[in-house]
Amino acid sequence: MKKRGFLRIARGVFFLIGIVCFMITLIMLAYQLYEKDSYRIDKPHQADHKVLFLCSYDPMYFTYKYQIEGLEDELYSNGIEFDVVYMDTKKFRSEDDLKEFYHFFRQRYEKNSKGFEGILLGDDDALIFAIDHQEDLFDGLPMVFFGVNDLGLAHKAETNPYITGFYENNFLDQTFMTAIKLFPDHKNLVSIHDDSAAGKSDINQFYALKNEYSEYSFDDIDTSLLTKRELIETLRVLPSDTLLFYMTCYNDCQGNVHSLYDSTSVIVNNTDVPIFRNYAEGRDSGVLGGTYMDFYTQARDAAHIMSDVINKKSDISKYDLSLYTPGITEFNYPLMKKYGISTKQLPSDTVFYGKPVTFYELYKNMLPVVFFMAVSLVSFIISAFLALKNEKRQVRILRSSKEQLLNSQNKLVYQANHDELLDLLNRRSIVEYLSNNLKNEQIYSVLMIDIDGFKDINENYGHQIGDKILVDISDTLKRYAEKNNMILGRYGGDEFLMLFKNKRLDSSSLIVKGIVTLFNKPFGADNVNVMLSASIGISNSDRETTPEQHIINAEIAMYEAKARGKNMVFVYAEDMKNKLIIESTIKAAFLEAFDSDGFYLMYQPKVSASTKEVIGYEALIRLRDYPYGPGAFIPVIEKSGWTIKLGRLITRLVVEQIYKWKSQGIEIHPVSINFSSRQIHDLGYCDYLQSLLYQYKVDPKYVQIEITETLLLEESSRTTELFDKFRRMNIKLLLDDFGTGYSSLAYLTYVPVDDVKLDKSLVDTYLCAGKEAFIKDVIQLVHDMGKTITIEGVEHEWQYLKLAEFKADTIQGYYFSKPLKPDEAIRYRAI
Repeated sequence: MKKRGFLRIARGVFFLIGIVCFMITLIMLAYQLYEKDSYRIDKPHQADHKVLFLCSYDPMYFTYKYQIEGLEDELYSNGIEFDVVYMDTKKFRSEDDLKEFYHFFRQRYEKNSKGFEGILLGDDDALIFAIDHQEDLFDGLPMVFFGVNDLGLAHKAETNPYITGFYENNFLDQTFMTAIKLFPDHKNLVSIHDDSAAGKSDINQFYALKNEYSEYSFDDIDTSLLTKRELIETLRVLPSDTLLFYMTCYNDCQGNVHSLYDSTSVIVNNTDVPIFRNYAEGRDSGVLGGTYMDFYTQARDAAHIMSDVINKKSDISKYDLSLYTPGITEFNYPLMKKYGISTKQLPSDTVFYGKPVTFYELYKNMLPVVFFMAVSLVSFIISAFLALKNEKRQVRILRSSKEQLLNSQNKLVYQANHDELLDLLNRRSIVEYLSNNLKNEQIYSVLMIDIDGFKDINENYGHQIGDKILVDISDTLKRYAEKNNMILGRYGGDEFLMLFKNKRLDSSSLIVKGIVTLFNKPFGADNVNVMLSASIGISNSDRETTPEQHIINAEIAMYEAKARGKNMVFVYAEDMKNKLIIESTIKAAFLEAFDSDGFYLMYQPKVSASTKEVIGYEALIRLRDYPYGPGAFIPVIEKSGWTIKLGRLITRLVVEQIYKWKSQGIEIHPVSINFSSRQIHDLGYCDYLQSLLYQYKVDPKYVQIEITETLLLEESSRTTELFDKFRRMNIKLLLDDFGTGYSSLAYLTYVPVDDVKLDKSLVDTYLCAGKEAFIKDVIQLVHDMGKTITIEGVEHEWQYLKLAEFKADTIQGYYFSKPLKPDEAIRYRAI
């Protein structure tokens, strides 16, 4: 048996491993396919905003492709599209060129100015142009710059409340440090640059390092002072111990603007010294390496600020000038080998161009897939092998266990018909027995027995003790059934079904009294003894009703016994069924009402006793299209556990009605909502009420909550917390039905209610000659406690006059008005 179990578990484990590995393989393949297609964010079909990107150069400039990718990724994902205008100042930077561009731009911009909500500025010339022409071209528009080399210009722009941006770090110092670390014997440092803004910034920073490194020789080559031929000759005579720093150098003395490719080709083909570059590009064409600013990240961050300004209405003046953008270190791997440089000499995040791809690097994304696929296949093979081996073993076991199965068949039949715990006929078997063995013309009684409060036994002592006590009860009933020739079965958890033939029973029958007597002694288990009682329902044969229906009838009678207080015996009568039908009808009506707007509210005015002016209303729920009043349906709701749902519905209807009155410009008064003690379990009620008041913009002073004394009896932390929440929300509390139940003026000393509602029963009992002083004293006591008092159920003028004389604050009752529809209630006047 152990070996068979082991084989089954092992087969399942390997099969599960195979399935898991196969699913992991599919997920990894899908992820890799998805990752291939998810590098770029597509332009949205419809954008909500539009900005302008003013680029200093042309699309062929080496930084443009990184900048445009950063802008697209950030702007498109935030519903912003953009146009691009190129200044091309690398080729056309004279004063006349800039004037011509200004006129061209002005003419074009005036046609499309209404569509732009912001300006993005790429590099120094675009920023200068924007500052010079801000008033006539970009007045009031937010502007974000990036790629600006002139730090002074960047600081100047920052003082403008409509401009912020990013200074372009050239990472010369980091490139410089890397170079002298890699070539400690090279003492001749040469910078190659031009006279552009970026070139001037580069050379200034280059010479700024001279004082710190006095043992090195610093020199520079200004390409804007040389022809191409002169540049080549200068490069060819550089000493062998030179480190060449390739900076911004695209202009020559003849006014030619060379491309990055052309400039790089001239430099790398005419010198053998190590070439370092603190800008992107060139590593694939002979530049050894260096660190450069991440143009993509800077452009994306600039676009992010513009997105916040446009979409989130952020104040652009709150954004400070950014002086740092992360850099990227990139080196030419073949040249590293030429100069004997190890990858360990460079930062761990260095990008290596031209580095041979190892087998692992080439297939690292596929290796996990192959691994999991192999594990999956091996697991499936092992699982299949174990399944085959287990199958053969099962065949042998089945052949040898045929006799054992036949012997156990009777036991299985018995177990199928009997309750495992109590060894009684189970529900199916006892019902089948009654159906198969009783005829309509026979005389018999069916008894349904339910143990009262047995749920508490399980909760207080645990199910293990509960089961043992249930066994003790079962054994007692079993002995009594055998003694009196009765059939006994377990119908449910703590419900038993008994059959007594040849006699119709009632509560006075000796057989029934004997069952009741069984519960006069305690039942016990493991030193736990408890006194229990039983509710018993009886259904007697009548030559018409089927045995199955008698079971149902006995159950109905049993539930009637429990509803009447438990520990009772009831014989089924037809009115019990009618009561159940009515209750079921009310439940169905409520379910339909919840789904189809089947509830509505009536409002009974509350009238000032002194002025007869309406000062508020009480909201009263009604059921639409059904003849059931609150007295009929409220108990069903509470019994069915729908109090919380109905409470929230009433609250929503009240707040909506106050909002409607307010929208109509009608003078409104507070509306009180009845809060059932069962709603204490609605922990989110206060938040729900708060959200409704906020949604409909209703002042909390127009909503009041009527609580009952039942809620006060608990005095739990939950009620205290509830009262505190209402107080913090400025919701007034009214104590409803005072004078019923366990009424005590002591409650009023600690319960934070603002108004006490005196119940109609007290008015009817004590507001009469010889007793009216009681009512007067109650009113005075309530006033002495600093609270107001409302008298309910006032139906006659003499009652009103007497209560007004006693200084009652508020009158509610049919003398003034019955509950009214919303439109009638808001128009009602007592005077």
